[in-house]
Amino acid sequence: MKQDSRGSRESQKSRQFCRQVQRALNLALADCAIDGIGDLFIDEVVPAPDCGRLVVYVLLPVDQPAANVMAALQREAPKLRSEMASAISRKRAPELYFVPVTDGGPDE
Repeated sequence: MKQDSRGSRESQKSRQFCRQVQRALNLALADCAIDGIGDLFIDEVVPAPDCGRLVVYVLLPVDQPAANVMAALQREAPKLRSEMASAISRKRAPELYFVPVTDGGPDE
């Protein structure tokens, strides 16, 4: 019973941390213009496989090619990671892996 309770608590903490990272990244994106690409929104953040590495699902603007948006995000990743690190209370900032998402789900 205790094991289930501990796993549930850890899962809850992971979800809470991912939401905190999502908010921090959305604020960072709202405050900066990335090479003229606007309207970026973080749809979801999930552990991959733990909170040391996070998959960040980015909702793409309809008027921008996915390749351009992803290239811009990769260039700005260190700055976004730094912004995120200042907003969270962790010893180490997690690595971020950006994945494009359209209205229909992950962009393939």
